[in-house]
Amino acid sequence: MTFQLLKNSLLVAFGTTAAASLLGFVIGVWTSSASARVRNAVIGLAIASFALPAFVQVNCWIELFGVAGAYRSFLPFNLYSIPGAISILTLLLWPIAFAFVVGALNGLDPRYLEMEPSLRGLTLVRLLLWPIARGWLSRSALFIFVMALNNFTVPALLQVRVLPAQVWVQFETNLQAGSAFLKSIPLVVAPILLLILWKRGKISWAVTTQKRGDLLRAQLGSSARTLFGVISSLLIAASLAGPFWQLCASPKTWEQFAATWSAGWPVVWNTVVLATAASGICLLLSLIVWRFRSAALLWLFFFAPGVLLGIVMVTIFNRGLFDVVYRSLGIIVIAWVIRYLAISWQVTRSAFARIDFDLTASALLARASRWQQFRFVQGPLMTFRLGIAWYLVFLLCLWDVETILLILPPGGETLSVRIFGLLHYGHNSQVNALCLILLLVALAPLGLFLLSRAFRVRSVALALFVAAFVAGCQQQPAASLNSRLFTSVEVIGHRGAGAGEFNKPRSIAVDRNDNLYVVDMTGRIQKFSPDGKFLLSWQMPQTDLGKPKGMGIDRQGNIVVVEPHYQRVNHFSPEGKLVSQWGKSGTNRGELTLPRSIAINSRGQLFVTEYTRVDRVQGFSENGAEAFLLIGQPGSGPGEFNRAEGVAVDSQDRIYIADSCNHRVQVFSQSGKWLRSYGRPGKNPGEMSYPYDLRVDSAGRQFVCEFGNSRIQIFDSNDQTIEILGGPGGRPGEFSNPWTIALNSRGDLYVCDTGNHRIQKFMRR
Repeated sequence: MTFQLLKNSLLVAFGTTAAASLLGFVIGVWTSSASARVRNAVIGLAIASFALPAFVQVNCWIELFGVAGAYRSFLPFNLYSIPGAISILTLLLWPIAFAFVVGALNGLDPRYLEMEPSLRGLTLVRLLLWPIARGWLSRSALFIFVMALNNFTVPALLQVRVLPAQVWVQFETNLQAGSAFLKSIPLVVAPILLLILWKRGKISWAVTTQKRGDLLRAQLGSSARTLFGVISSLLIAASLAGPFWQLCASPKTWEQFAATWSAGWPVVWNTVVLATAASGICLLLSLIVWRFRSAALLWLFFFAPGVLLGIVMVTIFNRGLFDVVYRSLGIIVIAWVIRYLAISWQVTRSAFARIDFDLTASALLARASRWQQFRFVQGPLMTFRLGIAWYLVFLLCLWDVETILLILPPGGETLSVRIFGLLHYGHNSQVNALCLILLLVALAPLGLFLLSRAFRVRSVALALFVAAFVAGCQQQPAASLNSRLFTSVEVIGHRGAGAGEFNKPRSIAVDRNDNLYVVDMTGRIQKFSPDGKFLLSWQMPQTDLGKPKGMGIDRQGNIVVVEPHYQRVNHFSPEGKLVSQWGKSGTNRGELTLPRSIAINSRGQLFVTEYTRVDRVQGFSENGAEAFLLIGQPGSGPGEFNRAEGVAVDSQDRIYIADSCNHRVQVFSQSGKWLRSYGRPGKNPGEMSYPYDLRVDSAGRQFVCEFGNSRIQIFDSNDQTIEILGGPGGRPGEFSNPWTIALNSRGDLYVCDTGNHRIQKFMRR
C-alpha cells in the first residue's frame, strides 16, 4: 500500500515538474522578448497566479470539469485522477520556473544576439536560450518537485491517493504517530536533499534592458513568438482568468455572498487575528535570528508536509500540562510560526544585506546602540522589504489548511478550513462566496497600506491590525449552564483511539434502552450504557473511501449506519452484527449520492438526505427496497436545498431538514409537502450558521445543532427560540463544531462535540 502511494506521489511530482518547467520556460522566453509594459504585466500576473490559494483553482475546475461539470465531456481524462492533480498543480507552480528563466535570461549579453543575427526562431531557443536557462531551470525543478510531492490540498480535494493525504487519513483513523512518521520518510528526505543539493548563485530578477528585449524579439521571429504567446496566454487564462471568472460571473456567488458573510464573519475575524499574530511573531523572530546562517534549516519545516507538523504537535501538546496550549488558539499561531519563519528569515536577511555598510559604520562611530541603529538607520531602509516578509507569511497563513487540520482548537476554525470542509465533498455555491471573502481579506493589508500612504499616516495599518490581535486575544467569559430545560452537563470520552476514546466523533444514536452509539473518524461504532460506561465496539469493514456519517435506530431496534462514500445504508444488531445492507450509487430515484443522515418515522419508513450532485431527501420503505418519496432540488427557494444535512421526524411524522448552506430548517408533511421554513444567516437568536443536525421531542421542541456557531439552539413548536446552549470553547457546556445530536427517552440531550473529541450529555430537568 505504501509503495503504491509513493508511486502515485512520484508520478504527480515528476509530471508536475516536467509540465511546469516546460511551460515556465516558454512563458519566460516570451516575456523576456516582450515590451516593457507587457513584461511587467506578465510578471505581475505570474506573482498573482503563484499567490492564489490552491482551493480556488480546485473549486474552479471542479465546477467546470468535475462530476457535475458543464464541460466534463471536453476533458480527455477524469479530473479526480493523477492527471487531474498534475494539471492543477502545474497551474499553481509554473511561476517558479518562469521566475528563474526570466532571471537567467536577464543575464543574456546582447552582444551574443548581435554577433549571430542568423540565429533565429526555434534554433535560437535550442542553441542559445535553452543552454542559458537550463542551469537555473533545473534548480527551479527541485523546488517544484518537492512542493508537488508534499502538496496535500490538491490531491486531498481531488481524492487522489498520495502519501501526504493518506498519512493524514490514516492518522485520523488510528492516531499512531510512529506509523505516520515511517510512511512519511520519503516526504522528509526530499526537502533535505533539496537543501543539500541547492547551489548558491547570482541571478538578477531586475527588469531586462529594452535593447536586449528588442534584439530577442527580432531574432525570435514572428512564428516562434506567436506560438509562445498563444501558449502563454492560454496558461495565464487557465491560471487566473478562469478561476476569477468562475468566482465572479456566477450569479449564485453573489446570491450567497451576504448570507455567507452573515453566517461566517466570526470565522473571518478569527482568520485575520490568527494570521496577523503569526506573521507578526515571525517578523520579530527573524529580526532576532537573521544573523544565524544555520537558521536556513527552518526551510525544512516549510517544504515538509504541514500534516507532519500537525502530527508532531498533537503528539507533544495533547497531554499533561501542555493541554492548556493545545486547546487554545495559540496552538495555531505556534504551528504557523514554525512552518513559515524561514520565509520571514530569508527576506529579512536579504534586507539587512542590502544596507549600505557606511551608514551602519557611521552609527557605530556615533555610539548608537543596536536598537538606535535599527530605529534610525536600518529600519527606515528596510521597511518595504520587512513589509513584504510580513505580507508573504500573512498570505500563507490565510491559505493554510493542512498544518492546522489535526490541531484545530475550539473556536479556531479559519476561512480556509471552512472552504476545505465544504469543497471536500464537491462544489458548493458557498465555496465561491467564501473564496471571495478570503481574497478580500488577503487584499485588506494592501488597502490599508495605500490608505496610510495616501493620508501620510504610517500607523493606520499597524494600529488596526494590532487592535485586531488584542481583541482576538480577549478571553471568553466562563461557561455556565443557565438553562430552563437542563440541569447539568456530563462529558464522555476524550481524544484517542482506545476504548471509550474518540477521534472527531460525527454521528450518534440512542436505542430503546437508552444505550448510546457513537461513530468517529476511526471507523468504529462504540456502544455506551445510559450512564456513559463503555460496553463494546465494532469496526466498519471498509473505510478506505471515507468514514460513516449518519446514524439512527430502526423499528426493530437495529442500529442504522450511513456510509456516504460507499452510497449505502447498514443495519446492525445492538451487538454489532450486520443484519442487512442496501443502496446503490446514482442520481436516479431510489439511488444514493453521498447520503448524509437518516431518520425513521413511526411506520418504520426511512428518510435519507443527499447532496453534491443532488440536493434532496428520499423516503424509502422499511427494508430500503422501494423509494416512495422524493423531496427537493438544489436552490434556495421553498422546498429546495443547499447541502441538506440532518433529518428528523416528529410525533406526527412531519419531516424536518437541516438546510445547512441556506442556514435554515425546512419542514415538510409526511407526504413531502412543504409546510414552512425558519432561520437566516447569523449568530443572534433565531439565526443560524450551518445547521448540521436537529431533533424534535414529544412536546414539539426543536433542537438545532449549529456547526458554524458551535451551539445548540432550541425552538418551540412555533419556531421561536427558547434558549441557546453553548458556544465556541472547550469547557463543559461549550462546543467546537458539533456535528450531530440525539435525545434519549427521558429527554437528555447528547451532543457530538466533534472538534473537542468528546460527547456531552445535558441532563433534563
